[in-house]
Amino acid sequence: MWRKDSVKVAGILSMLFFTAILHAQYAVSGGKGLPLLALDDTPNRLQVYLVHGVEGLRLQYTSASAAHRWYRYTSKAIEAEELTAVQEGTTSTLHTIEEGCGYFVEEAGALPRYIWIIDYSRHAFSVQDLRVTQNDNPCDELWLEGTARMPQLIYYAPNGLRRELERSFEVVYNTLEYADEGNYFSQQTFTGTLTGDPFNAPLVPPLCDTEITLKGDLFARHFGMEQSASTETYQAVALRAQLDTTVLSLDGPNMSGKGNGLSAPVDVHFEAIANEPVAAFCKWTVVHKKEKQTETILSFTGRSMDYTFRDEGVFVATLEIGDRTGRCSWTDSVSIEIGVPYLSAPNVFSPGTSPGVNDEFRVAYKSLVSFRGWIFNRWGVEMFYWTDPAKGWDGKKGGKYVPPGVYFYVIEAKGSDGKNHSLKGHINIIRPKNGQNKIIE
Repeated sequence: MWRKDSVKVAGILSMLFFTAILHAQYAVSGGKGLPLLALDDTPNRLQVYLVHGVEGLRLQYTSASAAHRWYRYTSKAIEAEELTAVQEGTTSTLHTIEEGCGYFVEEAGALPRYIWIIDYSRHAFSVQDLRVTQNDNPCDELWLEGTARMPQLIYYAPNGLRRELERSFEVVYNTLEYADEGNYFSQQTFTGTLTGDPFNAPLVPPLCDTEITLKGDLFARHFGMEQSASTETYQAVALRAQLDTTVLSLDGPNMSGKGNGLSAPVDVHFEAIANEPVAAFCKWTVVHKKEKQTETILSFTGRSMDYTFRDEGVFVATLEIGDRTGRCSWTDSVSIEIGVPYLSAPNVFSPGTSPGVNDEFRVAYKSLVSFRGWIFNRWGVEMFYWTDPAKGWDGKKGGKYVPPGVYFYVIEAKGSDGKNHSLKGHINIIRPKNGQNKIIE
């Protein structure tokens, strides 16, 4: 019993010991301002700290054991030299710190963890004469150049691998963004982050004239040393536009036919909403796509246009925009489909008996560019004449309902295919025997 309990207690003490080692930690203090943990390289058990000067800089290590040995390395941990530290209980403090070195503590039963110190004040970023560089593709990307001081922030992993700590920068400029609600471009401030060399990273080009400001690096911001520089006003060349299409003549309530195409004739309004004044030139081209060829039916210069489509088929309206310098262009297109002509008529309706339900004689149609219709009684007397296929006959003559029975219609129409479409037939007017509507013979 005693031996079993002893093993159990030893296991608990061992667990507490290794738990304490696991929670052992470094502390970095001193210099100007607060030291910055710039990188935590977990796989290599390495932390890279930036400090602002090494005056008064201290490294501390605290754990469950007082048996600490401090080491410093410049390229490989295996070649480290031992250092003398001040021990107070379970905390040891290192007062003599050199920039550009790695430090670690060896402790029984624990893998060492490493700290690399970089004095940022010796590697600070500065920039002058910021400008936009001329490149081969200013329509899609923008690059900066300038006179800058940007020493490498080098550190070494414990295995001797040389690595560079990347800087980050903030870039700020005005641009335009399209607002769906309201159909317009509004000015916005763009703020982005560049990692690494700010002169080796493309920017999304602004859509309006603007200064471009580079701030950084972001390490310097931590120490209150941030630098900034701005370009002269950059004349934008990049283009963006929204092709807005509005159908002005809507389908009637008795529209029918096969397919989803619009019914001719249809009036369509085209409008280019672009980033003015950068977008200085607009050209519209409308083509009719046929089986074996494409026919240009309209070419127009301007921000907007209206066009009436009368022929069936697929039409493509293309918008081309050019900037004021002639360097950039932007195109977009939209398809308009005009449906196949269709015409049919009902053979029965009941005027005056059920308002809103089959109480008018209306044809079902699509893509008719001209229309004439007549309705006669059995003696050839004209009851109704109309020229708009969206309208119909309410079963009245002279303001009164005609008697029930058989009537005849004749329709002549021309479709968007250029062909004549004629329709003849009879229509039955039905009415309940006890109907109270007045009729004429």
